Amino acid sequence: MAVRMRLAKFGRRHHPIYRIVVMDSKSPREGNYIDILGTYDPKRKVLIEIKPEKVKDWLGKGVEIASRVKVILEDAGVLKDALPEGYELRRSGDYWILKKKTTKEVHS
Repeated sequence: MAVRMRLAKFGRRHHPIYRIVVMDSKSPREGNYIDILGTYDPKRKVLIEIKPEKVKDWLGKGVEIASRVKVILEDAGVLKDALPEGYELRRSGDYWILKKKTTKEVHS
């Protein structure tokens, strides 16, 4: 079962609000989620609420991150602090996954 960090839509008509959630990859957008990590308002482009300790915990468990969620977390400055040392996010299809940094040796 692939677990992904992505946006789930809620709110009212003409004013959507998105929750940043962790859910199974096969769940629909408004389907069952495992955990709520924060709330985002796209109209005001404001991160209403975020739980950085939960983001860090789920990244450590190997969750895949949707591109839009990655941008939101980077703009809020949460992603930089949540990444474990020696790891980086790499693109894998439509999602970002945590991979160990590779060091390239320079031969002179």
